[in-house]
Amino acid sequence: MSQVYLLRHAKAVWPSPGQKDFDRTLDSSGVESATVLGEEMKRAGLKPDIIICSTAVRARQTLEHINLKARLVQEELEKLYSGTADNYLMAIRMAGLEHESAGSVMLVGHNPMMEDVAIALAGRGDPPAHPTFAAGFPTAGLAVINFGSPLAEIRPGTGTLAAFLSPSEHL
Repeated sequence: MSQVYLLRHAKAVWPSPGQKDFDRTLDSSGVESATVLGEEMKRAGLKPDIIICSTAVRARQTLEHINLKARLVQEELEKLYSGTADNYLMAIRMAGLEHESAGSVMLVGHNPMMEDVAIALAGRGDPPAHPTFAAGFPTAGLAVINFGSPLAEIRPGTGTLAAFLSPSEHL
């Protein structure tokens, strides 16, 4: 069995004039949400083997504030900022190929890709796999999806949503 953790970055400030979207930082509520999420993950025993994070400032800050250490590797991937949902799926599979002993990977990224990947992997179902999916994927939301196959072999529609954490439930 393998697990995929999909974490959308926490709430960021609006860009100031001339500031690039890429450089947006977390606002105070984003910092608080990321910290609370990290505490909830630790309480629930959720600790990924591999963490792959978008290179955008707000994604890296989210990862910093959840304060998790991966056992194998922590990488930053530009395609999690500028790419598509297919890039997210490819990142998961490549992590599985490069680190065959890994049973779990966490992607820290952005919407709409995060929502698209979560829906593709765990499905909407009827009712939706999680009510949150019907309303979008919230900032600092974390989907944990289980698979019966290794990471390198996961396919859309084959996952089961095991957990969905949202700091707004705990603040």
